[in-house]
Amino acid sequence: MTQVSPIVKKMQWGSIVVERLDENGVVVPNAEVSYRDAKLWPGGSRAWDWRETGTGHFPGIQTADVEELLTYNPETVVLSQGVLHVLQVPQATVDYIHKKCPNVEVLVRPSKKAFELYNELASKGVRVAALIHTTC
Repeated sequence: MTQVSPIVKKMQWGSIVVERLDENGVVVPNAEVSYRDAKLWPGGSRAWDWRETGTGHFPGIQTADVEELLTYNPETVVLSQGVLHVLQVPQATVDYIHKKCPNVEVLVRPSKKAFELYNELASKGVRVAALIHTTC
């Protein structure tokens, strides 16, 4: 069975709810998982812990934040800027993705638009990955 990118069920300030996938990347019916911020990819999801990479609103999303996403061979990567557009997305991070995976499309959007776009692509079967920040 093909691994899918999990659908975001709901996002509100400080929380994102995503459908749960099993260890094979298959949707578990009627099961969800909640995060403060999320890393999403074809076949899974997990909490996005900024402390792992030194991410902050400034200097923004680090190349180390996207490295894990690229291991899942996405066609598209969606990077959120936060609800209030405070989270920076440095050009160096976008350039890193293009250098490592030249055919990957990178889309940068405020969080609400980011998760809506992510869901639209995921529901069409696109191998999409994302970093979603649920506050500022």
